[in-house]
Amino acid sequence: MISKTLNRAKTTTFKFMKTAVVLVLLLVAMLFPSQSALSVENLQSAISDLSTVTWKPLEGIPKGAEVAVLSGNPATGASEVMIRLPAGYLFPHHSHTSREVLFWSEGEFTYIADDGTKQTLEPDSYLNLPSGTKHSVVCGQQPCLVYARYEKPFDLLLSPAPNNDQ
Repeated sequence: MISKTLNRAKTTTFKFMKTAVVLVLLLVAMLFPSQSALSVENLQSAISDLSTVTWKPLEGIPKGAEVAVLSGNPATGASEVMIRLPAGYLFPHHSHTSREVLFWSEGEFTYIADDGTKQTLEPDSYLNLPSGTKHSVVCGQQPCLVYARYEKPFDLLLSPAPNNDQ
């Protein structure tokens, strides 16, 4: 009788401890969320001199836009790139599967939203565009240089330009 009671107590204690461990692990996961794909992929320092990076044409859009990869691999995962556009360049209306974070460092530009709304912005502008945000940009009278970060593989989903000419 005592032996059965002890065995039940051991089994109950074991189940309790197992449940407690699972709950602690869940709590730790909630308190310390995983790092983004970009930060996990790039645990090493990176320093780039833009005068020495390799510029390549950005495929799938009109000639003129160029891209240089700073870190990551745009084809397979998160990446950070520099994009340069010639003066007057219209970057076609598009969206991305990934969230797009932009920091415009050179050249005035006009941001065109999917509803046709236009906003002219100066250098040192920051844009944080959620996944699927349709937009286009027009570089002003000077060449443009922009830093871009993507959390997923880079894609360029072209779409019709808005008809609204505001």
